[in-house]
Amino acid sequence: MKIGSPLQQRSCQSSSLLTPKLIVRGLLGTLLGLSCAAIVSYFLGVRPDEVVLYLANIPAWAVIACAASSFVVLALQSLRWHAVMNPLLGLRYSQAYRAQVIGVLFNALIPARGGDLLRVQYLGRRTGKSRATILGTEIVDRWLDWWGWIPVILLLAVTDDLPRWAFVAVIIFGGALFSWAVVMVMLTRRGYRPKESARFGKLLGKLQSGIQAFRTNRIWLIAFLIAPLPWLWEASVLSNVSPAFGIHINLAQAFCVLVGFNLATVVPSPGSVGTVEAGGTAALVFFGADQSRALAFMFIYHFAQLLPAIITGVAILVAEGENLFGATLLENEVIVEGSTAI
Repeated sequence: MKIGSPLQQRSCQSSSLLTPKLIVRGLLGTLLGLSCAAIVSYFLGVRPDEVVLYLANIPAWAVIACAASSFVVLALQSLRWHAVMNPLLGLRYSQAYRAQVIGVLFNALIPARGGDLLRVQYLGRRTGKSRATILGTEIVDRWLDWWGWIPVILLLAVTDDLPRWAFVAVIIFGGALFSWAVVMVMLTRRGYRPKESARFGKLLGKLQSGIQAFRTNRIWLIAFLIAPLPWLWEASVLSNVSPAFGIHINLAQAFCVLVGFNLATVVPSPGSVGTVEAGGTAALVFFGADQSRALAFMFIYHFAQLLPAIITGVAILVAEGENLFGATLLENEVIVEGSTAI
């Protein structure tokens, strides 16, 4: 979709996403993530020569399975986001899927999940829909993503024994999710509407309309029927692929590994480089895996999922001729008022 406003065209041409400051932040974030992996490896007694040996002997089917799994996870995540967006915006599932891939691509370049804003930017530019409303649905979708832990751990607690730290982590995260939910309810409370005359008032109103999806009855169907699916799928893949690395974990333990390395991603490393390896290795060792095998497994699992999504994201941008290196999300909302949807 071409940008109609000359002011917006000049803004897009004069600014760049990959600024030197952002590149430096990305490099520092990567260094921080790798440092986490190095520190955890040191204290766990990982032997680099053994890691290299295990990596060299990984069967091709295990790598292919991890890579293919990444697209299934993206499909399930896109299904969840599409279920939130579709009643409000009428977007197609394929559009949500491409935006999800674009988000992974830029999350690999920008620390602190900055790619999530870029998937909003991409979807807004491609569809002409309100970026602020899309952002509101993404806030709800992100809440649903982490909520997916709750039904899964309740299910697994009935069928398997889970370590205490997994329950503690989910309880703490559950508290954060509750607070997050309260904020979304307050932002969308009946009768509250930002004044459009106020600065960014119209923008906040559009954002509020996206978050309004959280108040619908169907959100709980999504929360219990769709949100757990990516976590259950990923845990299943971990438990079934791990024997190729000489590691044997059941479904419940695999889910705990997921919890472990997702908690580690609070360290803002682009693409979670180093943090996934650190958290996942520590969790696998807790369940009795060899340290060096555990690190080799997490390295293959992480990058076999990350790299195909990055390549696919680049291919989508090239094929569509899309240019995201323009004004920031909020700047675009103000600049294009009157020429495209806010």
